[in-house]
Amino acid sequence: MLTLFFSVCAAIILAEIIKGLSANGTPPVLQSFSWQMDLAYFMWSHIVKFRIVLLVILAGIAIQLDIEHPAMFATGIMIWLALWGGIYWLFNKFWIGKYKFLPITQKIFANAKDNVLDLNLPVIGVDINGEQKAYPANLLFYHHQLSDVVGGRPILATYCGMCRSGRVYDIDWQEGIPEFQLVGAISYNAVLRDSLTNSWWRQETGEAAKGARQGSQLEDVYFEQMSLKNWLAKHPESLVLQYDPAFEQKYHFFAKLLHYEASLPGWHLQQTPPMVVGIEIDGQAKAYDLLELQKNRLIQDNLAGKSILVISDEDGQSAFIYSCNLASRSLNFTLNDGIITDQETGSVWNHLGECIEGQHLGEKLQQLQSYQQFVRAWIIFHPQTAFYHFNAA
Repeated sequence: MLTLFFSVCAAIILAEIIKGLSANGTPPVLQSFSWQMDLAYFMWSHIVKFRIVLLVILAGIAIQLDIEHPAMFATGIMIWLALWGGIYWLFNKFWIGKYKFLPITQKIFANAKDNVLDLNLPVIGVDINGEQKAYPANLLFYHHQLSDVVGGRPILATYCGMCRSGRVYDIDWQEGIPEFQLVGAISYNAVLRDSLTNSWWRQETGEAAKGARQGSQLEDVYFEQMSLKNWLAKHPESLVLQYDPAFEQKYHFFAKLLHYEASLPGWHLQQTPPMVVGIEIDGQAKAYDLLELQKNRLIQDNLAGKSILVISDEDGQSAFIYSCNLASRSLNFTLNDGIITDQETGSVWNHLGECIEGQHLGEKLQQLQSYQQFVRAWIIFHPQTAFYHFNAA
């Protein structure tokens, strides 16, 4: 009976470990299992029942025990309680999204003149109904999600550090405007829980993977990812979210993470994959290696029957994808001595898609929604993706 008693003790600890690790992004081995989401949601939804049932069984066994060595038994109980308490604290009060990455406490916005942030910081920018706002990627990296209102539209700006992807969603629901909380990371991607239905949402796709709204999809909001310098050059009237003073040191550290100057505990166990800029048109996806793009600076390609232009800025900090169609005409572009021109008219263009000299002066190419992230995350959510072969080009 004593063996059975401590076996149940071990089962209680094991249940806490499974619950904690199932929605925690650190162990790389978990990220390869398609059933990780099912396991995580099941354990999070039923952990209280597991605790109650196992403790009741434990109490029932304890009543029947014939203890020959009380001191040894008491020592075993104390060791078990210490292990259980430590693991419970680790996975319920520390190594859990809502405590590891605290929500922002102050939203401080500044215009270009009053901005104090480094202009080389990558930002997630939105332009809605004539109002523009930019959110530093390192700030979003720490908080993972941030609710705001832009142009009268409630939005959720997100960034997942494990896949290095930014996304923006509309959160104006009929039931109200939900608040979101970070659960953890599954399949190398952040999972968020809403306050209205407690459903679990994938940051990468905006899909409700579990819960009352399973199968629902958050509406995408168009955004642009680039350096703050490029964003303000394109949107000089934009507001820029400044650092929350309560987390300024965190933001500086996460800026170093984005530039591979620092690492988080446990991340040495994970391979650092290449970064890509990806695009999806009419169900067809394609990705471009960012390092190779920075070397080439300009690529003209075709996807889903559409001609597209993929550009990196001179500093290699931002990537842009544009439609090559201007009005009813399709243009072909070349890069010579750092100058972008179209072959049809010889007009000169900049990396922001603006014609700055020539027949098309003042005209702009249509920028297409693109995503910069780790290739492993792009493949997970775009398994049929194609890749541009720079060597062949």
